[in-house]
Amino acid sequence: MQNFNPYKLLYLFLVWFIFSNEKAKAQNVSSPYSILGIGDVDTRNYGRYFSEGGTALARRDVSAYNTDNPASLTSLPNKIMHFDVSLSGRIATFQMPGVDTSAGTSKDFIFKRLAIAFRLSKSTAFAVGLKPYSTVNYQFTSSQAVLSGNTSLTRLTDGSGGINEVYFSIGRKIGKNANTDTKDNLSIGATASYLFGSINQLTQYTVIGLPINITQLNTSSYYGASLKGGIQYYTPIASAKKWKYKIGLTATAYTSLKGQYVTGYVDSNNIGVTPLPQTVQDDQIFKMPYSVGFGYAATFRSSLTYAVDVNYYDWPSQTVKYNNSSTTPALKVSAGVEYSKKVSYFNNPAFERYFLAVGASAQNSYVLVNGNYLREYSGSIGGGYNLSGSLSLTGGLEFGVRGDLNSQQIRENYTNIVIGITFKNAWYGTKKFGRFL
Repeated sequence: MQNFNPYKLLYLFLVWFIFSNEKAKAQNVSSPYSILGIGDVDTRNYGRYFSEGGTALARRDVSAYNTDNPASLTSLPNKIMHFDVSLSGRIATFQMPGVDTSAGTSKDFIFKRLAIAFRLSKSTAFAVGLKPYSTVNYQFTSSQAVLSGNTSLTRLTDGSGGINEVYFSIGRKIGKNANTDTKDNLSIGATASYLFGSINQLTQYTVIGLPINITQLNTSSYYGASLKGGIQYYTPIASAKKWKYKIGLTATAYTSLKGQYVTGYVDSNNIGVTPLPQTVQDDQIFKMPYSVGFGYAATFRSSLTYAVDVNYYDWPSQTVKYNNSSTTPALKVSAGVEYSKKVSYFNNPAFERYFLAVGASAQNSYVLVNGNYLREYSGSIGGGYNLSGSLSLTGGLEFGVRGDLNSQQIRENYTNIVIGITFKNAWYGTKKFGRFL
């Protein structure tokens, strides 16, 4: 363990990650529902709890950083840095209403989470991170007859971009039992986030047999902020109770996303010709929700954990650029079961060697499609393995379906594959706190 250098492995991994991410951008990936609103808003937890249907509001584990509830930061070991990276691959097929066969297959492999977290004292911990809030990735072609039906105008539309989230979290134990490991404890936390990004729609117009090749680029740029508060009440690990329980609550408030909308045209057949003037609108606003979440988890003999979460997102009603579609309140319910194998490792008699988990979730999207809810159901399975006190690996598979053919919606059948790597090492502190060992 003393000869292991996680930073060399981290450097090699990041080089590979950058190369893989650039390669993934060139793939022809399509997610038809990301054309709506600000794209696909992803509420999954891409860390340890992905395999439990993302059920994480009440969860707190020594070996994992939980992004869903900032109060869980105080579960991390004292003065040990956690560096988390999560990647996700997705394979999806689509079926149109009234058609018996699936149309096409889309694939992608992208970054989902980058975070650094550590506990700097017995009662306080913090984290910083970056993750996508929403993603836009679609492509479709349409055509119509022109010139009395003698030829056709073809439109190739390609959407890309999304909203990113940079955040800072802090967690702290409070109350008279804050420094004890045998009595029930209370932790609180907060996460401040900055949201930013752009949504791009590139449309290419061509007419067969005529020198017409015009490209239109529409770009909506957004920025905003959010603040999440969290609380957890829990039985500590060192307690002698057979059953240990945890309760988690969160509440989040967002500002509206503000920005500008820019439209421009270029004639690709007239290289060197000045493009048409751009149209700029500086009053872009997309209203964001208030959300609340409740989670409960019960663990038997520090090995078998049952957990359930309920999340409600109060999206205000606003129209989106699609027929009979608007934003709507969303609800997500998830549940999971986890088995954790503990062993004696160096001076730690309860070192987690591995865990296995299964879970399920059901939710409706924040957008009504054709006046109907866009519902999604999924099941997941996975686990993790601690190679040492310095390196942990997690992985999971999720199988799901989104959209209802009977409601004239595109049905999407998908498989998500998630890989997570966590590097853990002692941190160098200040004179006041000493070296973090």
